[in-house]
Amino acid sequence: MERWSGIPADGRLTMPITLAVPLDLPDVRVLANRMLEEGTVLIEVESTVRTAQCHRCGRDIDRFHGFDRPIRLRHLPVCGRQVVIEIRPKRYRCPHCEGGPTTTQRCAWYDPNRPHATAFEQDVLKRLIHGTVADVSRQFGLGVKAVEGILDARLAPAVDWTAFSTLETLGIDEVALLKGHGHDVAVVWMRDAEGHNPVLAVLPDRLRATVQAFLETIPDVLKATVRRVCMDMWEGYAGAVAAALPEAQVVVDRFHIAVHYREAVDTLRQAECHRLNADRPPERAIPTAALRPLLRREWRSLNPDQPGKVIERFEQTPTLASADVLRTLLTAIFDQTPDQATAQSRLQLWVTQVKASNLHCFDKFFDTLDHWQDGILNDFEGGHNSGFVEGLNNTLKLLKHCCFGLDDPTELFRRLWLDIEGPRLWA
Repeated sequence: MERWSGIPADGRLTMPITLAVPLDLPDVRVLANRMLEEGTVLIEVESTVRTAQCHRCGRDIDRFHGFDRPIRLRHLPVCGRQVVIEIRPKRYRCPHCEGGPTTTQRCAWYDPNRPHATAFEQDVLKRLIHGTVADVSRQFGLGVKAVEGILDARLAPAVDWTAFSTLETLGIDEVALLKGHGHDVAVVWMRDAEGHNPVLAVLPDRLRATVQAFLETIPDVLKATVRRVCMDMWEGYAGAVAAALPEAQVVVDRFHIAVHYREAVDTLRQAECHRLNADRPPERAIPTAALRPLLRREWRSLNPDQPGKVIERFEQTPTLASADVLRTLLTAIFDQTPDQATAQSRLQLWVTQVKASNLHCFDKFFDTLDHWQDGILNDFEGGHNSGFVEGLNNTLKLLKHCCFGLDDPTELFRRLWLDIEGPRLWA
């Protein structure tokens, strides 16, 4: 703990004010400190380490040669004032190498050719968690390029596989960066046994070749630990997983299945409402838009006055009533079936019931159910699904909106990693 005499922000000398300046740096001794004209605190320090590592042979050397030119590094602020540390790195001569080359000493609290101390750059990264580059730039009085430079220097542009010992559950999904087609990125996530969900990659598109190329970069030791890959019903993802991870199970989440069979009932609702309204005057027409949200909600979640309206429509169109009952039955199968074998038998029984009812609205869904049968049944094994993927994709969308559009996959990966892993690492 060192002390310095403070000067007011206007630069006028008054009574000396003694303030404590915390300088928690390893192997450093403070030589002097003073206030610069712009109100910045300058602290002169020197390293107390008396050795260096030769840049040629790698040995520890202790033959002092002299001091290098002084460098200034921005450090953490004190009492609202900027703090700059000035140090003259020591140089040591190697007696073992031919010609006696000299080496500049490296200190642990800053990196060569970086204008900031490590602690300051880590503080910038902390402020970037769930924040924007523009906000942090204003808070620290740094340029936008300086903040982006810290991101580039401190955060890797791709996943570090050495940080993982196992990959049990992967998740793949796409997120649209812009409206329309052709602006999707594929995001690959992982879920570990402790419930952490680190991001593994943000790919520039969702093509099979792109996804497969990334999956093949996984080290063989980690590939053997992948048990399942959760995804939506996209042939490109399934083909990439089958080629790169042949031992892994493809798990199709029930949410994506529900979209298809609920859409079948919704299509039937539209057709039935049009049929009933064909012979009615406009003032007595059935409100199609008002009926849609009622049929999409679970029966127990309806308001007290809403079940009567639904029953009235069902009396007018028994076909829609039967389809709604079968849809509810299928939802119950996905929610309450305990294992894979039971699910297979119940789904087959449900298909038999639908065919016996002479309903044709589910014909297209039958093809989907048959094509993705293995992936759908894998959803019932252990309760694994891609719910964590959908939630994390919302994190990406929020990040994209906060940054007013962020379309660089590398920057998306860095910012996602920072938002997800930062709070856990720097809690």
